Amino acid sequence: MRTVVLYLFFSVIFSMTAQAQYLQLSETSGEIGVFQGTASYRGDIAPGNYKWNPSYGGFYKKLVNDYIGIRVNYENITLEGNDNSSFDMYAMQRNFYFYRKFEEISLTTELYFLKFIDGNKHFRFSPYLSFGAGAIKSKISKSDMAVEGYTNVQDTITIVYPLNLGFKYNLIGPFNVFGEATYRFTNSDNIDHLSDDGRNGYQGSASGKDQYFSFKVGLSYNLLKIYGPDKQFNEKKKSIFGAEESSDKTSTKKGLFKFFKRN
Repeated sequence: MRTVVLYLFFSVIFSMTAQAQYLQLSETSGEIGVFQGTASYRGDIAPGNYKWNPSYGGFYKKLVNDYIGIRVNYENITLEGNDNSSFDMYAMQRNFYFYRKFEEISLTTELYFLKFIDGNKHFRFSPYLSFGAGAIKSKISKSDMAVEGYTNVQDTITIVYPLNLGFKYNLIGPFNVFGEATYRFTNSDNIDHLSDDGRNGYQGSASGKDQYFSFKVGLSYNLLKIYGPDKQFNEKKKSIFGAEESSDKTSTKKGLFKFFKRN
């Protein structure tokens, strides 16, 4: 899955670059990007001990203006917790465990702190903040509950509320590098299969709903909106088709080439 995402990303980038290399008078209208990082969870199992697992994904963003964008995100996240790795004696005695792989889709609003213009050395960096809502559903779910005879571990869709803080730096042309830290609040206390009500005589924490977060770095490409032709491209066209017509009195040769010339 990760290889397919990267392949599609770079295929789109190179095709767009080939089409726009002779054009100018453009502005950034959106952005696409891919990223990879690490994720962990905060909940009832192994309190105070964070287990980190790989995460990866991508996004598409539509710019509203120079400071605001609407962004669609996809992220593949693995969350895990094990009481026997905790420093809490009660958790170690309880010895619960879970492991789940999630797919997350969210819609967020992104706010730039500074003006950002690709290719301009004075406006090539900006931190940003984004927030919104989304949903997760697990693809793989493992838990000690199966060993204990529990069967009610069916996957359900969980609503999440991501809060994201990041920065972006323009490398060259439309290419950027970025880093992000994203914290999610959820509407579920059962991501780790252990709610505050507890089970088997053991209690979960009274910290409320489960939460999780991720850190990632990535590469993005600014989508350009084109307004006019490049001067250099026009000069090349002139050298091929002959000089442009300066008056109504032109030779037959010039008129013939003008007939085939696209407007």
